[in-house]
Amino acid sequence: MSGRVGMMQGRLLPKVDDRIQAFPGDRWPEEFPLLAGLGYNAIELTIEMASWDSHPIRSPKGRARISDLSAEHDIHVVGLCGDNFMECPLVADDPATCRSSVVQLLTMLDDCAALGLGFVELPMMGVNSLRSDNAKQLFDSAIDKILTHAKAVGVDIVLESDLPADELATLMDAYAHPCLGVNYDMGNSTWFGFHPDDELPKYGQHIRNVHVKDCTRADYSVPLGKGETEIPHVFAGLAAIGYDGDFILQAARQADDLAAARDYRAYLQEYCAL
Repeated sequence: MSGRVGMMQGRLLPKVDDRIQAFPGDRWPEEFPLLAGLGYNAIELTIEMASWDSHPIRSPKGRARISDLSAEHDIHVVGLCGDNFMECPLVADDPATCRSSVVQLLTMLDDCAALGLGFVELPMMGVNSLRSDNAKQLFDSAIDKILTHAKAVGVDIVLESDLPADELATLMDAYAHPCLGVNYDMGNSTWFGFHPDDELPKYGQHIRNVHVKDCTRADYSVPLGKGETEIPHVFAGLAAIGYDGDFILQAARQADDLAAARDYRAYLQEYCAL
């Protein structure tokens, strides 16, 4: 497959507050040359409430710096992952939280459009899951306005969901909106007890971005090739449905993240155009 292969922002720099994934603070520019030196060619930015005011994507000056680094090191910035929605859920019971979440998402669409990014990733899991009827109703009440704005600015919304394949396919088919897609996380699917043979035929046509991760049913994230995620089978399934998008590593962090990134790249060479 010919899609770009990159990493989630922050994975090559020291952890922030011992979090597996977070915006890496003032050292964020260092990641672009590190990725290029390791042979990767893409990055997915990530933002959370702690970095909402300081993330470079939030200002014209910061966006210009991202653009310059992207061009200098030939690292394509594919999109923005909204971890802030795991703290300020779009489907919260509190109406004020829901309204704040919608405002944040509309702002992120504007920021991504200004930088020329393709999507905002909207995690719909955990506190932001769509598994309850109430959550589905709250999502439905907000999404039309969001998708109208997404279309206006030319940025997609990609959902990362914990719904079983049938439910997610039904949801996507019901909206059938050109700016609404799926972020497929192969490790999460293992963790939730799903299987690609069930998922990919049902909603594969909606997949716009892929996260590469290995999990077991007991351990959320393990090094690539060490878990229960059938990674070769997933790549074969994605090829079979004609997926030609990007692959972003969210693989397990290790004591030496740079060495791990080298190992992960070597592991993926068989499946990706590296």
